Amino acid sequence: MDKMVAGHSVAAWKKSGIGALVGAIVGAGTVAGLMHVAGTDFIDAMGGSRVALAGVAILYLLMAAFVGFGLAAPRTGARLLNVADADELREERAGMGRSVIVMGAIGAALLALALARTPSFPTGPVPAQAAAAVLALVIAGGVAASWAWRRQYDELNRQLGIEGGYWAFGLSWIGLTLWGAADFLGLGPVLTAIDVVTTLAAMMLVGAFVAIGRRGLMMR
Repeated sequence: MDKMVAGHSVAAWKKSGIGALVGAIVGAGTVAGLMHVAGTDFIDAMGGSRVALAGVAILYLLMAAFVGFGLAAPRTGARLLNVADADELREERAGMGRSVIVMGAIGAALLALALARTPSFPTGPVPAQAAAAVLALVIAGGVAASWAWRRQYDELNRQLGIEGGYWAFGLSWIGLTLWGAADFLGLGPVLTAIDVVTTLAAMMLVGAFVAIGRRGLMMR
């Protein structure tokens, strides 16, 4: 029995590791390609804070694309995503479809914000008013969707959402408090408003992965 459990664990870790590796390669390739297309002058004009926000936005968009691909091609997607088989993808299509919409919308809003035209970034391709409108629309849509979908989640997913939010808040509070204090005391880099947005968005993802990992759902 122990050997069977150990074998299953190794296989699960292998599958998770392969999925993570593929995701990392695709993500790194996408970011490198976009930076090459944008050019060094454009990247330099954006500055580190905007580039970091754009990186987080691309991560959201890639996750939406991966899950969306998995739903469109369950057999192939089951090999890349953290699911047991293609049947599980088909069974979870509705819930995962909602996740694709949410992640895609957040990624698009964050990317628009990163590319917004402001006095410090006059060459930004997205008008500031348009970026603000997209962000407001996504937040309002997210609140409305959360209310509309509140009864469509089972107890496990509801609990994962609560735990993910707990970890996201805790990690954000620790990180932003330390960073803000270091900036205030002159002991660290400046904390800008856009850095706060980037940190909160990134910690939402980290919190979700921590909540899922703590329940052993990363190895399936």
